[in-house]
Amino acid sequence: MSSSQSLYGIRRQKSEASKKDLVSSSTLAFTTHLSTLIAKESKASSPGAESASGSTISRGRARKSQRPDIFSVHNKGAKKRAAADLSSDNAALQIHKRGADIGEVDDAVLNRSKRKMLEKTKLYDELQKGEYLAEGDSDSDEAGQPDDRFSSIRRADKNSLVNFDKKWAESRASKIDTKDESDDETTFVEYEDEFGRTRTGTKAEAAEAQRNRQLQQERSNMDDGGVKRNMKPSRVPVAARPSRPSNVIYGSAIQAAAFNPDENITAQMSNLAKKRDKSLTPPPETHYNAEGEVRTRGTGFYAFSNDEEIRKKEMEELMASRSETTIERNQAAMKKEAREKAKQERRKKIEELRGKKRADKFLGSLDTLLPSGASSEEASGKAAD
Repeated sequence: MSSSQSLYGIRRQKSEASKKDLVSSSTLAFTTHLSTLIAKESKASSPGAESASGSTISRGRARKSQRPDIFSVHNKGAKKRAAADLSSDNAALQIHKRGADIGEVDDAVLNRSKRKMLEKTKLYDELQKGEYLAEGDSDSDEAGQPDDRFSSIRRADKNSLVNFDKKWAESRASKIDTKDESDDETTFVEYEDEFGRTRTGTKAEAAEAQRNRQLQQERSNMDDGGVKRNMKPSRVPVAARPSRPSNVIYGSAIQAAAFNPDENITAQMSNLAKKRDKSLTPPPETHYNAEGEVRTRGTGFYAFSNDEEIRKKEMEELMASRSETTIERNQAAMKKEAREKAKQERRKKIEELRGKKRADKFLGSLDTLLPSGASSEEASGKAAD
């Protein structure tokens, strides 16, 4: 038998020594750790004592904080951009590049380009002069004069996209117009204005004054041709007089607007009526077309015709059949009422017969109850009393 078990097989309880050892070991570790922390704090607060003792403490590398510093620059690359702005002041200066930098053009290509440009210039000059038109035409070039010096110019003119004749005419007309305008603006002449004064000005101003005088003269002629009025002679010239109003009424006249003030409104309303819809008023009758859609109709559906005459006949037939149905229904109701009345009368007669029968049966039952010497008639008389 093991020493841990008792005599009857019951397991013994463990001793408390192991628990006490665990508690004591954890307490010892806590006190040791606390004492080391207190010692580190005291050494950090007194660096002189640490140097005096000669003991050194090795610390690890300080890690970079993850939180951003409030004093750090948030605009990244600002210093680089500022330096680039300072350096760009010198870059704004014009720098001339040499042929070695951009690559030189071949002399043959350069001479060929110059020759082509000179030929184009000469061709355009010949086209603008128009001498090739007087020498001949395109038909003669093709047939009899192939070596003419103007043949190439004619072909170029024929295949050209620019109409040099029209261009020359437009430029010449514009030059003439500008010359006339410049002459009108620079040449000074004497003229008489609408008030009869002699003035000095340009040709354009003189032409404008002449037009104004003619206009005033026409207005004065129109006014003088009207009704003469007694007026004092005026020293103001006719050309300087203002034009008379055109809506003045002289003499007797009938003003129709006084009797029909709504004439303008009526005209406007008639115009609006013309612009309105041209449909008939009232609109034509439209009926339901049963053939226009495919669906199941209810019981008793009657499809009328779209023709007015046929529809009218169908309506008349339908009303006639309805009146016949109403008459037959009334006759059936009257017959039913007569039958009910005959039933009531028969029922009354049956009730009367049943009452008599019950009375005879009751009297018969009384005969059995009366004494043998009494008759039924006496019994019925007593019963009546």
